Formats: sequence, structure tokens, C-alpha cells
Amino acid sequence: MEYMFDTHTHSNFSHDGVPSAETMVQAAIQRGFKYLAITDHCDKDCVALPGFGWVRQIDLESRKEEMTRLKQKYADKIYLADSLEYGYAQEANSLYLDVEKTYPTDYVINSVHIVEGVDVYFREFFEERTKKYAYTAYLKAMRESVDAPYDYDAIGHLGYIARCSTYPDKRLLYSDFQDIIDDILKAIIAKGKALEVNTSSKGTKCDLFHDTTIIKRYRELGGELLTLGSDAHEPSRLSADFKKAEAAIVSSGFKYVFVYKNHIPHAVKLNA
Repeated sequence: MEYMFDTHTHSNFSHDGVPSAETMVQAAIQRGFKYLAITDHCDKDCVALPGFGWVRQIDLESRKEEMTRLKQKYADKIYLADSLEYGYAQEANSLYLDVEKTYPTDYVINSVHIVEGVDVYFREFFEERTKKYAYTAYLKAMRESVDAPYDYDAIGHLGYIARCSTYPDKRLLYSDFQDIIDDILKAIIAKGKALEVNTSSKGTKCDLFHDTTIIKRYRELGGELLTLGSDAHEPSRLSADFKKAEAAIVSSGFKYVFVYKNHIPHAVKLNA
């Protein structure tokens, strides 16, 4: 299929983003996209936890003005989903509840970046932890995030822990953590949330952010809702590696992935 959507992208409203939101929208339109979710980081976990004051917080008021402008300007060309990526921490739950009261969205990704007070993007997290301990701690945080009290639509980039880990075998494999991964997948299904298939796999030693066996297991357990996102932080990465992801998704028994408008899933048919 021609990929005319992306459900996980970032602009310079994110602390780690470079391109403007308009640059991302224009690039998507040039590629023929009909749907784009700009899911900028809303890092209230970095507010609630000590040691992360250096992380630039998103300016939601300015962002809302810009997203409203872009929605109106490009309404006849693309559906621009005003979306956010929440960085989960139990201590930040009340802060996200406050955000959703004042900032209406189309789509929210719930992601885990910080485990035991350290962002797993940094090598220091792995220095004094065995792989089994570190990955188990991450997966426990993922399981906890599924029960977050605020409204979200998808659990993001399962397998993020592998990106910057320092172990000889960096992969997070289903076979190594079957019980807890099953628990996560069952909870996602029970709550009617989506599992994100994230194609930003650089550094993980996997084709996708997570072991493709996890997609198959999600289907076996009754999972139906999948989202597909590139995690693009620049225009050239929009829908990157989606063909590779589609092959894994279709071979796992899925016929559709979903995009969200006003938190309602809309099916996008995949090649059979």
C-alpha cells in the first residue's frame, strides 16, 4: 500500500524536535498523506520526578494556537491530528489529568521513558543493572502505565529500552519475558487501547522497536487495535520502514491498522 499517514511524529514543540510543525505538515502533504498525527512530547514525568528540570517543557498554549492555524490552513489537503505523547510516571498522573482538561486532542500515546528515576535513553541506567533486571523493571513500568487514570489511546514503542542499552545482546525478545509481556498485552486489550508498532528501531537490533513475535502474540490473545508510527523527528523519516512493518503485521494475522480522530479509531486496510 502507499502510506498516506503517520501516527507518531514530532516537531520543535517537543524538547528534542527540530522542524516546525508546518514543515512536517507540508512534507506530509508533498508525500500524499491524508492523515498526520504530530505527537509532541508532553513530559510531565520530568516535572513530577527529581533531576529532570533541564528538560524543556512543551508550551501548550502556543502549540494549540499553531495547531489550530495549521488545521484550518491545510484542512482541504490533510487531516492534522492534534496529538501528544505523554511520558508516563505514576507521580505525574494528576498533571496529565490537568492537561486533558484544558488541551483537547485527537490522539494520545502513553510511553515509558523513565525507569527507577533514570531515562533509559542514557547509558547510566544500564551500568549497574543486569539485562534481566533492567528490562524487567522497564516492562513493569510499562504494565503500570497501561492502568494510567488519564485518557490515552495507544501504548507507545514497547522495546524502547533496547535502543541505548549497553548489553552484548540488546534485543528485548518475547521469549525472554513471556509472562510480563503477556500481562501487558492482555491489559492493553482489556482496556480497549492500541499497541503501537513503532518503526524507529535504530540501535535495538530488531527490525521494529520490539520483537515481531510480540505482534503475533498480541493477535493470538485477541488484540485488534494497532497503530503504525515512525517516531519521525524530521520530515525525511515520515512513514519510514512502514513496508517492513506491514509485512510483520500482515503475517501476524492483522488486516488493518488504525488512525485516531477525536480519540475514535478509524481502520486503514493493509495489503492482504
